[in-house]
Amino acid sequence: PEEKWPRGIMVNWWVTGKGSKISKSKGGAEPIPDAIKKYGVDAMRLYYAHIGSPHTDIVWEEEVVLHYKNALERIHTVVESLRELSGTKKKMIDAWLESKVHQHLKKIHHAMQQYELRELASVTYFTMYDDMRWYVRRGGENKKLLEGVISIWCALMNPITPHLSEELNTKKELVSASAWPTSDEKKIDLKTESAEDLVQATIGSIRNVLKLAKIEKLQKCTLFISEKWKYELCNLLSKEIKVTRNIAEVMKKVLEHEEMKVRGKDVSGIVTSILKDPSKLPAIILSQEEEEAVMKDAQEYLAKEFECEVEIILGEESQHPKAKSAMPGKVGILVE
Repeated sequence: PEEKWPRGIMVNWWVTGKGSKISKSKGGAEPIPDAIKKYGVDAMRLYYAHIGSPHTDIVWEEEVVLHYKNALERIHTVVESLRELSGTKKKMIDAWLESKVHQHLKKIHHAMQQYELRELASVTYFTMYDDMRWYVRRGGENKKLLEGVISIWCALMNPITPHLSEELNTKKELVSASAWPTSDEKKIDLKTESAEDLVQATIGSIRNVLKLAKIEKLQKCTLFISEKWKYELCNLLSKEIKVTRNIAEVMKKVLEHEEMKVRGKDVSGIVTSILKDPSKLPAIILSQEEEEAVMKDAQEYLAKEFECEVEIILGEESQHPKAKSAMPGKVGILVE
């Protein structure tokens, strides 16, 4: 029947060896049955989907195929370990994982419409794997949430690695017969994602400070949350920078606010710095209260990560230069 006809037919380009064609006479060819035994069907499918695109040649490299085989084994291991978690208490990191998953679904939907198999593979087999590992590192253990996320993950794997997808599936219905997951905009929380980005950025910054200071063992790490007025300034700049990059015009608008006027010198320095490099302005600006909450939520994790005491202080509560250097989206760091 016509309604069952394919909506389109696509032919991929050449599969080649390093620098030449693959053929029996020139070498490089490997019988399919032998390759299946050596690498596995799913690993080969993932290799072809991720290494190329529908409109480019694919170069066959044995060592790279083995890399994809290992990637699938890592996913199998992490899913099995996630199923052992049995937490019921909701944590801030739960909202982060849920938001990330639905962001990925949104991105994958767009990729699939453009036949971008590489994007589907990148997000499903690498980005989501990293997200799951981070979730566990941060103390995530919500069994109900994880069951839903793993179900979505299995569905996303099914077009490329159907065998692994069905093997990890614990439902009676086959993954291949289930509905394709769709994103839910209500579950996407950019502020929650930005808050977790702050935690990750803080860890990276602490490591850099330790490296520069040549400190091997930390005794104490003090993290300063930016002063409250800087959040208001950044919100003002995020609006004005869309209108003009002229420093004089932006300063005029900013100084119309009394709180900014009394801090003229400090405000001028920040405005000049951000206009020269707008990337210093966070894409999502949290409030001081939100940044303090997320850092206190991560305080125990950071203490374990660096094996030291971790203290969280608001910028207004200290005269230390590190407190004054803290900005929205970037905490001040003092190590001892």
